[in-house]
Amino acid sequence: MTHYEALELPENASAADIRHAYRRLVLLTHPDRTPDPAAHARYLAVNTAYEVLSAPGRRAQYDGELHQPTASSSAAPASGRARDAARRARRTRPTPRPPAPAAAPYAAEYARALRLARPLLLVSLVLGLGVMADLALATEHPEAVVDAQYLFHSRRYDASNSTSYWTQQGVFSVDAEMPIGTQVLVRRTPMRGTALSVRFSAAEPSIGCSSMYSGPRVIFWVGLLISALAGLAPMLSADQRLVASMANVVFLAATLLQLFQALP
Repeated sequence: MTHYEALELPENASAADIRHAYRRLVLLTHPDRTPDPAAHARYLAVNTAYEVLSAPGRRAQYDGELHQPTASSSAAPASGRARDAARRARRTRPTPRPPAPAAAPYAAEYARALRLARPLLLVSLVLGLGVMADLALATEHPEAVVDAQYLFHSRRYDASNSTSYWTQQGVFSVDAEMPIGTQVLVRRTPMRGTALSVRFSAAEPSIGCSSMYSGPRVIFWVGLLISALAGLAPMLSADQRLVASMANVVFLAATLLQLFQALP
């Protein structure tokens, strides 16, 4: 098996192709990841191939040896037998284990970190999809105001004055005055009962309610969903997936904080 076959690449592969193939195969065959002896042998072959093909000078020498013209059919039989014996001697000669490239330990650490982050990414993906579904399924219902409380959002991100109104179906916060007993149309999410907008009649425009579904706070659960998808995407490199996993931790903490703050 040639070095190109070990890396599953054609002979005209570029340096970037060789580097990407090496990173992919070394993660799949590393001894820390699988105890299979065949995978360990493949790991050694991948490292050996990368050592040769990643150096331009060594690769050119290897390509020259790989494409040496074979002896013509008029060569003496004794010469053919000598070459066969030399090839068999090279195949049976024990190959010393090359030193692991500097990137190999980091690749193993990346693989371990991504395995640990996978459950958290799956939880974040389910949570983000649940929040999106809750928003998409929101419907409008008539409600009557039964109580009110003036609030100043000094700890909120919009830092605006508003009043919280209670109805039999829940609470909503808007920057508008509504006497007790006012009949309004409130658009709420089905799972969490979060008020998204309020209007006095079907003919009037809606007034947006302060919630995690409005304003700058949308970036928390949207970022949670995007970072979870990026961390689980197999087409991204290990570096990119690791960065997405770290960002996911931040978005998850911010989203959970918003959910707990919204609890009655």
